[in-house]
Amino acid sequence: MAAQIVPFIVLILAIMLMLLVARRAKHSHFECPECGCAFKIPVAAYMVSFHAMGKREVTCPGCGYRGFLPPISDDES
Repeated sequence: MAAQIVPFIVLILAIMLMLLVARRAKHSHFECPECGCAFKIPVAAYMVSFHAMGKREVTCPGCGYRGFLPPISDDES
């Protein structure tokens, strides 16, 4: 019986994690250090972008700068 419950719990936890990441993506943006452009990335790109130490690897749509930038909450703007 426990073997049937474990995959269900893992699935529920994965869905909850994806929802939290999607919410974070929708309510945050990035600011380019080169051109000052403030931009958002799609939720799917946010979910699969490489991230480390609170920063995500993103590409600025304005100037093409690519690097690790911290996500900025839309409430802070």
